[in-house]
Amino acid sequence: MNLTDNLPQREYILAIAERVNNRYPSVKGLCEFIANELVRELKRIGVRSSHVIGNFHLDEPAAFEYVSDEDEENQDDYAVNHDWVNIEGKILDISAKQFRKYVSVPIPDIVFIGHEDPLFNHYEELTYVK
Repeated sequence: MNLTDNLPQREYILAIAERVNNRYPSVKGLCEFIANELVRELKRIGVRSSHVIGNFHLDEPAAFEYVSDEDEENQDDYAVNHDWVNIEGKILDISAKQFRKYVSVPIPDIVFIGHEDPLFNHYEELTYVK
């Protein structure tokens, strides 16, 4: 018997996310690779998950610094391409921390949230990776 046999599924998920998170000291530009790795690790232990491709919406005044098109400086919201993991409608994302100074809500190192969390509104799903 493993020590993890009696842990709730949430604890399994967070433990895997922490392990993957520790492999990436810098996450900027790596969200696709990280999402792929998370899905692979989660499926290995039987957690159904999907890799999501979408947009992450930035809303702080300095957000125009993050996007490359200078013509968009007067926008109130900026959408950047981003990948994360969906687990039964919840978002699991360990690469969102790269957006911390560009959004008005706090972003933890490991995002594992449902629709009731204000950060959820910054995510826009476009498609799933099969």
